Amino acid sequence: MAVYMSDGHLEFTFDLGTGAATLRSNEPVTLGEWHELRLSRTGRLAVLQVDRRPPSQVLAPGAFTQLSLPLNLYIGGVPNFDMVSPKVRVRTSFVGCIQKVVINNHPLQILAEALAGVNVDNCPHPCVARPCGDHARCIPHHEAYKCECAHHCQEDTFEPTTTVATFTGTTFLHYTDPDIVHRLVSDTIGINMRFKTSMSSGLLLWSGRTDHSRSGSDFLALALKDGYVHLRYNLGSGEGLVTFNLTRVDDNHWHRLKATRDGQESWLTVDNGEPVSVRSPGKLKQLNTNTGLYIGGLEDMEVATNHRYHRGVKGCISDLILNSDYRVRLSWSSDVSDHCG
Repeated sequence: MAVYMSDGHLEFTFDLGTGAATLRSNEPVTLGEWHELRLSRTGRLAVLQVDRRPPSQVLAPGAFTQLSLPLNLYIGGVPNFDMVSPKVRVRTSFVGCIQKVVINNHPLQILAEALAGVNVDNCPHPCVARPCGDHARCIPHHEAYKCECAHHCQEDTFEPTTTVATFTGTTFLHYTDPDIVHRLVSDTIGINMRFKTSMSSGLLLWSGRTDHSRSGSDFLALALKDGYVHLRYNLGSGEGLVTFNLTRVDDNHWHRLKATRDGQESWLTVDNGEPVSVRSPGKLKQLNTNTGLYIGGLEDMEVATNHRYHRGVKGCISDLILNSDYRVRLSWSSDVSDHCG
């Protein structure tokens, strides 16, 4: 099987042993921009989708349904095109950037897992400057990136100042630290943070599930809408939503929010105002999320949040504390506080 570009279109050619089949994208891709290609094959049926355009599909000829691939996987090109089937209509290597490859839900470490490589270099990207430092991992997402912290993500109690994170609307932080995940899915969770923004909408905090398309998927979100903060969550039996509409927060000044969930009951307050509360429907009381904690946004936001949210927050977040005892480290770069004031 092969994936390649031909005359500006993306093509997928495969042969199960009884004849080749080729899928071609309906439209040419725009050069110089990031694109997402999704390919799947089930037996003889193959489906190709580029970005959010309508997918196309094809059935391989014959009766065979198994794909036998004795050779290694090559990305970007091959040592000798004599090893490539003549049914593949190109004889030149790919020139450009490949950011992420996921095979059967397993992310491929393109460079770290490679057996060999020739003339491969880093593409221009903010991650090259290591904005996440040594402690967190910079993971690119198109032109943006996220800093992912998997262990020891707590602020050093001996630090003289609290770190501040600045967000552009497309950058965000991701935590999979077991200490953070445990607090998120406990019966009770308290969230205390400072933030400032001039934007009237944006996602501040999110925890959800990878099977987000399933109806009733659990999630917890703190976000801005029309200049006000709201807390939104689903424990599996219906959504709870509470908005603190006494204080507009899109004034580019620092504000502090406090959110608490105790079973089905939740409370939200901003700047020490009188708390407002809500109770989620149904009988389920446990939050069952498996994505960890996102701050400032997340990748593929519209899909991951079932179109509840469309952009991350643009502004600054500081002093994030979970359950009064865990101060989350928000920055690994020394210059972000200069942008927040």
